[in-house]
Amino acid sequence: MPHFRACFIGATAVVAALAVNVAEAKTPKDQLVIGMNMVNLTTLDPHNANSYESYHVIANLYDTLLRSDPNTPGKVIPGLAKSWTVLPDGSLEFVLDDKATFKSGRKITAADVAYSFQRAVKLGLLARAYYANWGYDAANVEQKFRAKDDKTFVMEVATPVAPSLKLNALTRVYGAVLDKEVITKHEKDGDMGRGWLASNAAGSGPFTLNRWNPNDIVVLTRFDAYWGGEPKMKRVLVRHLPESQTERLQLEKGDLDVGFQLVSADIDGLAKNPAIVIDRLVGSGFYYLIMSTKDPEFAKPEVRKALRYCINYKDINDVVMKNYGTSATTFIPADIPGYIPDIGNVYDPAKCKQGLAAAGYGDGFSKQLLSLNSTPYADMATAIQQNLAVAGVKVDILTGNGDQTYGPMRDRKFQLGVGRTASSAQTDADGWLRTHVYNPDNKDDANLTNLQAWRASFELPEVNKLMDEAQAITDNEAKRVELYKQALKLFEESAPPIIPISQRVDPYAKSARLKNYVGDIGWMTRWDQVEKQD
Repeated sequence: MPHFRACFIGATAVVAALAVNVAEAKTPKDQLVIGMNMVNLTTLDPHNANSYESYHVIANLYDTLLRSDPNTPGKVIPGLAKSWTVLPDGSLEFVLDDKATFKSGRKITAADVAYSFQRAVKLGLLARAYYANWGYDAANVEQKFRAKDDKTFVMEVATPVAPSLKLNALTRVYGAVLDKEVITKHEKDGDMGRGWLASNAAGSGPFTLNRWNPNDIVVLTRFDAYWGGEPKMKRVLVRHLPESQTERLQLEKGDLDVGFQLVSADIDGLAKNPAIVIDRLVGSGFYYLIMSTKDPEFAKPEVRKALRYCINYKDINDVVMKNYGTSATTFIPADIPGYIPDIGNVYDPAKCKQGLAAAGYGDGFSKQLLSLNSTPYADMATAIQQNLAVAGVKVDILTGNGDQTYGPMRDRKFQLGVGRTASSAQTDADGWLRTHVYNPDNKDDANLTNLQAWRASFELPEVNKLMDEAQAITDNEAKRVELYKQALKLFEESAPPIIPISQRVDPYAKSARLKNYVGDIGWMTRWDQVEKQD
């Protein structure tokens, strides 16, 4: 893929030339300065967020009932809940930490937890898909999510689900607890604060939202009275830096402490700088290509099957996704129980052309592909465009911010798209598989926007049945894993419209001055314990 290699070499040369005049500087010791491309930061509502960028900010404005141990992926640790119990019928009972208070100074109660989770379901936002998987809907949440007393919250069973799956999912932003009284003050026409909360915050996390100017800057101020202990940093600034070269220069100058979404050439260059540390988190999700089966060509299994042969996965992973992904062939990786070897992605351009010709498309066709305008999406989209062109499929790439790219996908009004997913259960096959293969309601108004199969308008009832059976098993792990394997095999045999390109890696560059900056593979990285060792 000479085009990409040429770009990277060119970028490296430019940066090297500019670096000659780099003057050393330092960010203030009590401020954390982060560079990030924020085109996909479109809301701060925890119940409507689904991006790497929004998760990082929201994780520091809110507390969740539980947290994931960043040093031991898959291990659940206390958050607002100091303890929890699985009741005999599978219900979950959480006891809140006595010290926990909102920024308003008010004690957090079990009624706030119940309100928050009920809101997540009632509003039908992105969070709804998670709770719907567990049988919760607007009609039953007031009964199923209840305050036993001020400090005890109970999540009753709605449908059989392994409790471990719920506990893991509640570590993500959808498990954030909101200040009911603050939200109620800003409610309009029964919207449960939806309009206000998109650009404001009402949580108990270690930082307070001082300012958010979209595609410009986010300023967080230390919450001095944080119940979990005073944060080390007085302020956190997240700056919108869409150009990787600019970000790299500012890291080298010392004007930035952390940089995200750098192109691979800049990551490799920074890795040689002793003042910079590169962390590469192997994430729990995938970069993927998705086709809408509402499209007349992609509705045909023979077309989808042929296109899967067109993509040069090795080159994309070796060049474009270097530092951002590892090769993936199917939706359960090799180190997770349920993996099946030798199925999924195969690159065979001859089979691609033969398949398209057999389907009646020997001369190809034209489609539009949606992609975020940031690293590595745009380069991945370009690589796929070049691969498909070889088979006569012309692809026009439309890049934009999160609303412009993911908006049409969530509305099921697109042809092709590239994106990234994150598992809600990092060490469990369910978490890896469900996001991509499960679609229990294929109607447009089902609004299951977090499920990729729903976005693709693609439903396999037998796969859904196997997934439902598997998630309900709590006493036979071998049987549960076997059901996930059966679901994966059926999905792969269906010529699926969702194709994994890479298993996600989340790299970032950080100043060697930083201490206790520990990235979270679920994107819930906390900044309250970060210090500078000057």
